[in-house]
Amino acid sequence: MKRTYMFFGMTFLFSLFLLAVNAWGAPYISFNSIKIGEAGIHTDIDIIDTNGKNLRNLTNHPALDCCAAWAPDGRSFAFVSRREGKSEIYIKTFNVVEARRLTNHPESNANPAWSPDGNWIAFVSIGKEERHIYKIDINGNNLKRLTHHGKSNINPAWSPDGQSIAFESIRNGREGIYVIDADGKNPRQIINQQHGGGFPSQPTWSPDGKQIACTVAKDGVGIYIMDTDGQNARRITPLGTWSGNPAWSLDGKWIAYDAFDGGANPFQNLNADGGANPFQNRIIGERHIFIVSVEGGESRQITQNTGQHYSPAWVPESPFSVSPTVDTQTTLWGRLKQDERIR
Repeated sequence: MKRTYMFFGMTFLFSLFLLAVNAWGAPYISFNSIKIGEAGIHTDIDIIDTNGKNLRNLTNHPALDCCAAWAPDGRSFAFVSRREGKSEIYIKTFNVVEARRLTNHPESNANPAWSPDGNWIAFVSIGKEERHIYKIDINGNNLKRLTHHGKSNINPAWSPDGQSIAFESIRNGREGIYVIDADGKNPRQIINQQHGGGFPSQPTWSPDGKQIACTVAKDGVGIYIMDTDGQNARRITPLGTWSGNPAWSLDGKWIAYDAFDGGANPFQNLNADGGANPFQNRIIGERHIFIVSVEGGESRQITQNTGQHYSPAWVPESPFSVSPTVDTQTTLWGRLKQDERIR
């Protein structure tokens, strides 16, 4: 009888392991998704695995929610929402309904980026004439302005060691990628228009800190990878496409990005005369999430539903449950042994 229970116990444990492999085998990517409903057009944050399966909504709020930035442990994410009027940064723990407002800044706020040590959120404060990068701790304290030059400083990205922040800035009429120390000191330009041949924007670091992926306006708009000094630039998305918002996978092998369908300029028909909806073609056109190897090659489309899906972010760990670590397996084995003794 004892051997019988032992056999069933081991079978049960092995089944749990297989279930864990199936559930957590594919990495997850969050992204913005524009939805059209009875109340009008709004944006939510959705999540999907890299096989294009297990699509799920994360925010489900009538206000605009976008731009998820994940905590290093994958259990929480910072995001932008207008649920209290203007754009502020919020933090939401996965599977917890209520979100916690982080910022209470006079200006609108955008572009959150979570530091690798989990203690800070960098973000952009949008003023009437200038945009600057700030950081604040995850409890909403110790607000500090980090940029003091240029009129448009956006899209902050922490280096993997947490010592630096790369960002996009327009200075002296030219757009480039700059880096500052985490305390805002030592600003320097690392990538300019000469690197890649077009205007660089939307930087993201490789996990080893040796390269940067960014968007470059050349032959349409594409994703380029280059060294952190701007050298050895190479395009990894197809020529003639309009791609943006690169996000580097945690293992350093993939880039997630968004792209418009077709090869045409999705912004060429913008209504510049002050019409009711000058960005209506962005909503009408299709926009999807793709992943591509950092070595280049054919891209793979992840999202399939009709609509606008953009601004991907890799989830550091599975947010759905605790992975089956050695400790959890030991706990399960202990319970099986306890059940055996009871029987």
